[in-house]
Amino acid sequence: MKYLGIDYGTKRIGVAVSDDLGKIAFPKEIILNDAQHYEYLLKVIRNNKIETIVLGESVHLDGSHNKLQRQIDTLKGKLEKEINLDIFYEKEWLSSVAAESHLYTKGNIANEKWSGNLNKKRRELADDKAAAVILQRFLDRIKK
Repeated sequence: MKYLGIDYGTKRIGVAVSDDLGKIAFPKEIILNDAQHYEYLLKVIRNNKIETIVLGESVHLDGSHNKLQRQIDTLKGKLEKEINLDIFYEKEWLSSVAAESHLYTKGNIANEKWSGNLNKKRRELADDKAAAVILQRFLDRIKK
């Protein structure tokens, strides 16, 4: 079974896909959250023969929904009307932190090699990796 993971953000949307067996999540791409993002997501779903979608659930650490969750709920509703696939939420707690941690030597986010302005773009563009973290959490949870 092939899964799609989505890390929805106000500026960018991270996309990840699983292997055909639904065991391992891989970062796929980052798309802009603009007027075309919805149609592009549908294209990714069709082209990759996705069977299940996992959306990052945007919540505060106390578990309450934040403002972004309303937009994610809207996306879920549109997808449910358009396609006949199962769509699940997986909490995205610290998924960006987990995705970015591999960018730093030994997990040290204060490492000088990564702290300068030259690497700002590399640190910011981890949305696809965050989507993979969210998707992998879901895959690991359902396989238990």
